[in-house]
Amino acid sequence: MGISSAGIGSGLDVNGIVTSLMAIEQKPLTDVTTQKTAYQSQISAYGTLKSALSTFQTAVSALSTASKFNAQTVTSGDSSVFTATTDGSATLGDYAVTVSQLAKSQKLSLTGFANTSDTIGTGTLTISFGSYDSVGNTFTANAAKTDVAIPITSANNTLAGVRDAINASNSSVSATIVNDGTTNRLVITSKDTGEVNSLKISVADDDGNNTDAAGLSQLAYDPTAGVGSGKNMTEMQTAKNALLNIDGIAVVKASNTITDAISGMTLNLLTTSGGNSVSLGVASNKDVVKASVTAFVDAYNKLDTTLRSLTNFDPTGKASGALLGDATARSVINQVKKVMTNTITSSGTITSLSQIGVGFQASGQLALDSTKLTSALASNFSDIATLFTTSAKATDPQITYSGSTSKTLAGTYAITVSQLGTSLVNAAGTINGVAATSTGTNLVGAVGDASEGLNVNVSGGALGARGTINFSIGYASQLNNVITNLLSDGGILASRTDGINSSITRLDKQADSINIRLTAIEARYRAQFTQLDTLMASMTTTSNFLTQQIAAINANK
Repeated sequence: MGISSAGIGSGLDVNGIVTSLMAIEQKPLTDVTTQKTAYQSQISAYGTLKSALSTFQTAVSALSTASKFNAQTVTSGDSSVFTATTDGSATLGDYAVTVSQLAKSQKLSLTGFANTSDTIGTGTLTISFGSYDSVGNTFTANAAKTDVAIPITSANNTLAGVRDAINASNSSVSATIVNDGTTNRLVITSKDTGEVNSLKISVADDDGNNTDAAGLSQLAYDPTAGVGSGKNMTEMQTAKNALLNIDGIAVVKASNTITDAISGMTLNLLTTSGGNSVSLGVASNKDVVKASVTAFVDAYNKLDTTLRSLTNFDPTGKASGALLGDATARSVINQVKKVMTNTITSSGTITSLSQIGVGFQASGQLALDSTKLTSALASNFSDIATLFTTSAKATDPQITYSGSTSKTLAGTYAITVSQLGTSLVNAAGTINGVAATSTGTNLVGAVGDASEGLNVNVSGGALGARGTINFSIGYASQLNNVITNLLSDGGILASRTDGINSSITRLDKQADSINIRLTAIEARYRAQFTQLDTLMASMTTTSNFLTQQIAAINANK
């Protein structure tokens, strides 16, 4: 045996022998390290899986709202007269719109002053909002707005001070100073348009006279009073309502932004149409829906690619996925695919992905048949949204869907009304045969029932049985719920990674224990072989001595 490190005297390779023996003793530690590395690879793989699921959830969440599918295009015949937008629920068709007057806000002006630092007076301004009827010479307060009280003291009693005090009130009125080239005029403007937002300014003047044209009462403006007797400011612009005609129906609104004239549509009036009608068209935007369906297919295929790479089997064993054969990974795949392959409980004609051209291929990926999707859009456009989103449809036109919770199950529920709701009395009735809770005109499915959380609005109608409402949860909504559960703190992914981390902690403790034992074993081996080396050296010395003595005896013969 070659000697790489001689012993004390025998030439025994103690280091080499101990190293060889320890290599055998360390096999349990090597096994622990290998197992820990495998667990760490799984933790990394689960991190990749969670990230892929989160990305997929972001995509499907965006598709779980009806606006992604109830897409509509609104066209104004003259965009200089008005523009329009829709929330996707407007009735398709064409409208004729004539704009004869725009809504305007009232503006009042105070007689000019030589300087903005000129003193006006002190006291309190009270600004009220309401409608002025010139025929009956009456002012009716706007119940939706409260009066604004603005104190004017010696610290802010100048023309500029009054302006700043009004603006600092942060109310529905503003003030500015306009220099007309000769004098400075204080202009007070109602921020909101419409006749209902006309101004009335009352003054508590410190000079004791609240209506004359001196002191703070110069700012008094009571439209029902006489000039110089409480109507001391000049009206520069009268408050006006927007006047328009939609398909022969006269419409009067306080604002130029009209959200409640045509259901589901907002009109933005810009100018009058000169007595001519302007066309307004509402059509389905099929391109947006196609883009949404394509985005759904692409998002799933990206998730599928990641899942396959993590669970892939390589016959050579060199490139198999870190989660190959993992039960939790299989459960994730199965839960997602179960949603994709089920049909939707819906009152519509389309209840499955295959009906719009979305289907699984032999590779496991989704593919989109554009021709089939185009056909579905042409024949059942409104059903596409139901296929992906959470929605509900009642058989009674006076009952509408208001919302639901994660506990509401898909299905068809009977509705009965025993009391109509008002602003003072809550509605009463049943959903699915169980007494519903109520708020105002809304009925809500009872806790513990399949309809739990289903919120419907009853706007009127008769008492008694009111038909049914079909509640459906589309693919995007279902997938969003499934992934939320998978990624939750109490979900199977968290449980699995917690289990793996516990195993890693256990292996770390096991490795520490093995290392302590290996240190003791190595120390014992070194002590034993050092002792053997010493013994062998002693025996060699004795052997050499005896050899010398025998040689000496032989020499004397």
